[in-house]
Amino acid sequence: MRVKWIWPLLLVLMVTVLTACSHVANSTAETTIESGAPNEDLSVRAVAAHEAGKLVIQPASHATVEQLGAPSCWGLETDLRWTGDYEAVWEPINGGEASILMTFPGQLEMIEPTDETIDLQKVTIGDTDLFAYYPRYTDCHALEAYLFGVKDGQAFPIKAEAWDGHGMMDTITQHPHYPLQVTGNELVVTGGQGAGQDFINVYHYQYDSEQQVLKLNKTDQVSPEDLMQANNP
Repeated sequence: MRVKWIWPLLLVLMVTVLTACSHVANSTAETTIESGAPNEDLSVRAVAAHEAGKLVIQPASHATVEQLGAPSCWGLETDLRWTGDYEAVWEPINGGEASILMTFPGQLEMIEPTDETIDLQKVTIGDTDLFAYYPRYTDCHALEAYLFGVKDGQAFPIKAEAWDGHGMMDTITQHPHYPLQVTGNELVVTGGQGAGQDFINVYHYQYDSEQQVLKLNKTDQVSPEDLMQANNP
């Protein structure tokens, strides 16, 4: 008679122990993230789907993620912060060999509210599709953006002429509340805004498809009030 009730009792005890161990493991993982300790994360962080292929932002060999830890211009305390040796990779849809378009400088820092993969913003100028990648989703003054182009099945990074007309930049700086705009063959970029700034620079870039660069045509200085009215008629 004892055998009949011993085995069910042992089964219940085993399930209880396994459930408790699982709960402890999960709690430990959550505590590690909350305490700010970095965790390895080799996931793709951003992607741009195109009829000719796919552009992905991913680590080359290592990357970690942790909570931001304190609220700032870059996000909330619970936002996630990634750092690592990231690169932009183009994967042709026809099964061709993947190619590295860019290796981001240093230990690229990304900040997002969640761990979801980000879709790159797309605009089209002439026969070229442009994709903008923002490593940080918000800022008090301006966002940094990397630009990539796709034309005739080929992908490539796009540089922009510096605001002072000297040299080329790997990134553009954009107001966090005003998205990129395309007017004809021009890319219009609203610059950042600092405290007490009376005017905001609005940059008009002409895209040169042969050189794959943005050339600065002109810079307008617009008051914050006029800019807000123009974008909210």
